[in-house]
Amino acid sequence: MSTFAVLVRHIEIFPHPNADLLELAKVDDYRCVVKKGEFKTGDLVAYIPEASLVPAPLLAEMGLTGRLAGSEKNRVKAVKLRGEVSQGLVYPARPHWKEGDDVTAELGIVKWIPPIPVHLAGELAPAPEGWHGYTDIENIKRYPNVLQPGEEVVATEKVHGTCTLVGLMNGVAAVSSKGYGAGGKVIKEDEKNLYWRMARKYNLFEKMEGLSGAKGAIMLFGETFGTGVQDLGYGMQKGEPNYFAFDMSVNGRYLDYDDFVKICTERGIPMAHVLYRGPFGPECLAHAKGRETISGKEVHMREGIVIRPIKERYEHDIGRVILKSVNEEYLLRGGEATEFE
Repeated sequence: MSTFAVLVRHIEIFPHPNADLLELAKVDDYRCVVKKGEFKTGDLVAYIPEASLVPAPLLAEMGLTGRLAGSEKNRVKAVKLRGEVSQGLVYPARPHWKEGDDVTAELGIVKWIPPIPVHLAGELAPAPEGWHGYTDIENIKRYPNVLQPGEEVVATEKVHGTCTLVGLMNGVAAVSSKGYGAGGKVIKEDEKNLYWRMARKYNLFEKMEGLSGAKGAIMLFGETFGTGVQDLGYGMQKGEPNYFAFDMSVNGRYLDYDDFVKICTERGIPMAHVLYRGPFGPECLAHAKGRETISGKEVHMREGIVIRPIKERYEHDIGRVILKSVNEEYLLRGGEATEFE
């Protein structure tokens, strides 16, 4: 399920340690830098998250015309202001709003969908029966209370690549990207297409055979990465992308983590690196920071971590419980940063 939304929330206000005219506003577990005196603790605000595209009239009302990211200067992105990271924007609540309201449509805000580069695109076809898209992994700062203290979790390194969906649907082989796959589309077989090349390189269809019984659907979710895929290349030579699996479903049901590991180990499917396993808490979240472990050489920053319970579970507000914690250094990186799926 997709949970992108601009929601009305109460905020807490704290002093900015490095600026007399600024303050810090806390919304859920996000922090935003705001003008001093603009808000007070307990105020209702609309929290406008990262990757929001803000319409011009609203930008003008907020005094932010020409000051955001993107070619049209209208995309919300994390920034550092006087030494403090600011993630998202806060907008004062209108009189008829109440806590929990979804005001995305009223404000005219839409989610930014990164364009898919030519080398990842392909000719599309309807997905075969049994196909489903992959979970939208939400930031733990938005849902700070979903994972319970002490709950057994595993945190794997979040790889900066392109989400690769590989399916064997009643014997029919199919691949797609996360974006195409969510729309019920798969990519027609093409030896030049990156997703198909990865599936064939790692013999994924052969390794998936028999897992769903004589009839049924199995889907493997992973990340294709390397130099030329996104801006973080893990020290690989261009043209030699790699692959890690991080999830699997059989007949529409996601596997518990240990069952997923058992299958991948037995069948030689490479998996995302585990950085932590144990009770959920600050020790787990600390692994979002640091250098990447994929290359074995720590060639650049880590993107972050993906945290999931050892046993699959669901909650009303979020659906499937799986969350990410993103490295602030990654959010603030400059240069030719890329974010397509």
